[in-house]
Amino acid sequence: MTIETSNRYDFIVTGASGDVGRHLVPALARRGGRILAVDPNPDSLRTLYEGVTSVAIADYEALADEIDCDTLIHLAAGHDDQARSPDDFAAWIGEQFNRMNGRRFINIASIRSLDDDDNSPQAVSEAVAQRRIAEFVGDRLDQVHIGHLHSKGYYGEKLGFLNGTGAIGAMAFALFKALKPTTSVPSLADYAAGAANMLPVPGILTDDLLRSRIYRTVTRMLDIAVAVGILLVLMPLLAILWVAIRADSPGPAIFKQSRIGKAQAAFTLYKFRTMKRDTANVGTHEVGVSAVTKIGKFLRATKLDELPQAINLLRGEMTLVGPRPCLFSQRELIDAREAVGVFSLKPGITGYAQIREIDMSRPQELAVSDYTYMKLQSLALNLRIIIQTGLGRGSGDRVVTTPA
Repeated sequence: MTIETSNRYDFIVTGASGDVGRHLVPALARRGGRILAVDPNPDSLRTLYEGVTSVAIADYEALADEIDCDTLIHLAAGHDDQARSPDDFAAWIGEQFNRMNGRRFINIASIRSLDDDDNSPQAVSEAVAQRRIAEFVGDRLDQVHIGHLHSKGYYGEKLGFLNGTGAIGAMAFALFKALKPTTSVPSLADYAAGAANMLPVPGILTDDLLRSRIYRTVTRMLDIAVAVGILLVLMPLLAILWVAIRADSPGPAIFKQSRIGKAQAAFTLYKFRTMKRDTANVGTHEVGVSAVTKIGKFLRATKLDELPQAINLLRGEMTLVGPRPCLFSQRELIDAREAVGVFSLKPGITGYAQIREIDMSRPQELAVSDYTYMKLQSLALNLRIIIQTGLGRGSGDRVVTTPA
């Protein structure tokens, strides 16, 4: 397995000895095409790909020779080349790709690099590499973030103790998938070998968790438990708030409004009324601050106005964590969400966008955040969002500061 000069490969895969490379390269080889596997220590690759005739081997310096490719799949993210910093290494890889006149640069990183709170060396170096590579390859960059890698009978390096355990391992991994985002090797190989119809920004390829019976069951049980707890345990508080709202301003204590739910189906949203009775039926960010009642300011600040949505939880129209439900009049947000498939989810009482302070006054940014949550959703992320919401992070839609 040696490289030939003046040769063009269908795929060049950097970092080919890592966990992703060791599984992606053979999967690509089964789909056809000539592959060049690159690693700083080519000898380590010869054992991995021995007998795979469609795979050639080279070190990084060979990329500066007369080698061309259609698609470069970058897995190294600055870790494989100790002589260069992540920034310099990313720039060098981008330069070689431009020299090859490649068509598609697939930069694969972990989902950790999407987390603004993750300052680990891996997350930081991957973020640096992505920005630097983009400077060189422009719109040919296909950025893909993946979760915990797995395939049939293989559950990843961190869960290696499950490999070869048969049905027991499969059951244990099904539980793990509900806790953390995962990505299958076949889906990654299919995407890399397919047409360059890039994923929506920020480019996340994970398994569809809505297919997980464990995830659906646990989230539904949690929704029901929380709803029953609110309606029974907090009944005295609900009664006090009801009286306070009625005494503060004329009108009903409960505000009802038609919203868009899963699959764009209409449902009636219930909240404690925080605005004056004759306020226009528009998005909160379109309403003047003078429309908010005195008790309404307190309810919105403490999020107590959301408590009646326990009814929506019981009905299955909403879930605890998900995209905030929008109005039928918010056409820009509807179109943006529809374009990235967000309406496959139930709307939530709180959500990923909410704790990031993104509200409906920024529809395009909100749709991107909703898409990100859809691809990263897990029981662990949902718990994190619920805790951060309970600690006061995030707020409801802002009202305009000028009088209505």
